[in-house]
Amino acid sequence: MKAQDTNGMVVEWAPFRMAPGATESELLEAASALQSDFLERQDGFVRRELLRGPGDQWSDLLYWRDAASATRAMAEAEKSPVCARYFSLMTGVDHADPGAGLMHFEVRKSYGR
Repeated sequence: MKAQDTNGMVVEWAPFRMAPGATESELLEAASALQSDFLERQDGFVRRELLRGPGDQWSDLLYWRDAASATRAMAEAEKSPVCARYFSLMTGVDHADPGAGLMHFEVRKSYGR
């Protein structure tokens, strides 16, 4: 496998559980709105994966061009009604500070086939 230089790309890990009474259908609809109406409009957004683990564990895995892009988007998320709707379907997220429950990792090397 050949290593690739990622030039400071940042991966955002945002784990959560669905709020009581929320349905997977509601979550997926809100996740799609978040993607089209918020994330795709953010400078530096690369891609996103919505992951479901065992039980009711979920995580958003986002890729940003750099740390500055991720930080700017987090500030915009605090003001976004689309983000607020998505976050309202979660527990384990501080709705007043959506960045509180997530972590950013700088990609040091990326390996592919």
